[in-house]
Amino acid sequence: MLLATSFSLVLELASAIATLIAEPLSDRILEPAMQSETILSSLFAPMFGNGAGAGMALLYVSCAIAMVLIGTVGYQLPQLNRLDNRGSQE
Repeated sequence: MLLATSFSLVLELASAIATLIAEPLSDRILEPAMQSETILSSLFAPMFGNGAGAGMALLYVSCAIAMVLIGTVGYQLPQLNRLDNRGSQE
């Protein structure tokens, strides 16, 4: 029971930190970079545009791709598979 509570606390903490990081990253770095003539804009403007919201769209898609990659890699790791099998036997 303690392990489940600790895991839940870590998830809540990670979610709060991610929210705190996403806003300044989007508003102060990605939005201005997508609206000016930068390498970032030249690479991603054809997909996301260069108007308002383009930086947030880039952040959203980047996070989605990262989550898919992390899940795929995690699925392939034998250490995580053994851990999952060990937890279901209890």
